[in-house]
Amino acid sequence: MTGVDPHIENVDSWVSLGVRRTVPMAELSTVFGPTFEAVAAAAGQAGAAVVGPAYSEYFSVPTDTVDVEIGFGVDHLVEVPGMNAKQRPATRAVIGTHVGPYDKLSESYTELMGWLEQQDVELTDSMFEFYDSEPDVDPNAAVTRLVFPLA
Repeated sequence: MTGVDPHIENVDSWVSLGVRRTVPMAELSTVFGPTFEAVAAAAGQAGAAVVGPAYSEYFSVPTDTVDVEIGFGVDHLVEVPGMNAKQRPATRAVIGTHVGPYDKLSESYTELMGWLEQQDVELTDSMFEFYDSEPDVDPNAAVTRLVFPLA
């Protein structure tokens, strides 16, 4: 890991399509693949194109379970039964970058949370992970952005 490089930057507005679920933490890694496939297929069937990286939005600090929405950025709002389509406003956010396998994300969160504690910022009630690498990339080179929108 090369360090998360915590900083504040502007995040452009975007449209998301995803599925929100409460998932046992022990099963979270098995939920991503099928959910991403379902969302991408539903977007295409509804006439939308996937235009952004895959994301997950976390609505609480994980415990035994986690409240998470999993999906993609899409080119326009579409209605898909059982999925959430949202117009996301432009915002300022604290951003850190994790490079490496997903099972090492906790190390990057520890570094980023230490930096956050030193800042005088107010965060919203949720945060995102954006998966900027293709699924077949070498896990040691996978890039995940950790995004904490500012209130």
